[in-house]
Amino acid sequence: MQIHKIYPRGFGANTYVLTNDKKTAVVIDPSGSHVESKLISLGLKAEYVLLTHCHFDHVLGVAGLQQSGARVLCLDKEKPLIGTSADLFESFGAPRKTYQVDEILKDGQELNLCSIKFKVMHTPGHTIGSACYFVENDGGRYVFTGDTLFENSIGRTDFPTGDIGQIRESLKKLLTFGDMPVFPGHGEDTSIESERKYNSFLQDL
Repeated sequence: MQIHKIYPRGFGANTYVLTNDKKTAVVIDPSGSHVESKLISLGLKAEYVLLTHCHFDHVLGVAGLQQSGARVLCLDKEKPLIGTSADLFESFGAPRKTYQVDEILKDGQELNLCSIKFKVMHTPGHTIGSACYFVENDGGRYVFTGDTLFENSIGRTDFPTGDIGQIRESLKKLLTFGDMPVFPGHGEDTSIESERKYNSFLQDL
């Protein structure tokens, strides 16, 4: 399996493109139209889009990929926020791009997308329906944390449906899964063990 990280342009989120066959791909949090250009350069077709949450900076590229045939998936508790003020488009003056959710996901659900195995974990706190996605492939284990966990930091809890108590409980759950690479929604990659040791927000969990 290959993981391609696409850094944001301007104020945006990291996007991750996962492929097993070098033809089809799962895209996590497409943050803009530049993701489509990157897919073309890689020779990949997006079959699925996984959303960690619906904030505007994580979804600006969703509509374009959906129009090209990708199916959009998000957690059941996040779907009601899409298209409301809770997605922060208006708050940050971002141009709204409309998309539909094709399939809602449940906490603990296991997926096989483009021959890649995912497990869905509900991690509320940044938003009520935030999700992390665990991947096990070719003996490797990885987690895509959206805005729940960053290198030496955690997601904000002052946006609509955010909750500091919930994100602390979500972080506790993440720490129980053992060490693995962490691919966050913003910033650089890290690992569960590194954050356990050096992230001040995790020291008293």
